[in-house]
Amino acid sequence: MHVTLSIFFRWLHVFTACVAIGGVFFMRLIVPIGLATLDPVPRKAAFLRLRRVFKMVIHTSILLLLVSGIYNSWANWDAYNQIPQQAQPLWGTHVLLALCIFAISLYVLAGVEPPARHAKLMAVNLVLMALLLAVAATLKYAREHHGFSESGIEIRFQLPHLEVEH
Repeated sequence: MHVTLSIFFRWLHVFTACVAIGGVFFMRLIVPIGLATLDPVPRKAAFLRLRRVFKMVIHTSILLLLVSGIYNSWANWDAYNQIPQQAQPLWGTHVLLALCIFAISLYVLAGVEPPARHAKLMAVNLVLMALLLAVAATLKYAREHHGFSESGIEIRFQLPHLEVEH
């Protein structure tokens, strides 16, 4: 059961992150180009309708990322404790970036009308998401390879095999 849950929550976390990142990319870079040909009144109406649906997607994504992230952290905590000098700063950075992204998203999507700087804030969020992916990939590598050295050469820790006689 633990293996099935681990696979499910890992999949859920990655899938949800893909949906959120793709949604931000689409809303920030694609939608403005698509709406540019419309007159101001229908452009605003279409944008606000898209924003409302996007808000529901992001709110759901935040919930699923929190739940799956908590489970994944709990499931991998022993592995992180084996390489605390590398895993703890990466894990902390991962969590801090995620919380910043959530806060910006919730702020930008609050209310019916977006704040004045919503486009810039979503661009910042997109950059933070890219940084978060880099941190998460590094953390996963460190966890699966039992750490890494400053020169990039893999370090594997192996305890000597001891024979115990009875």
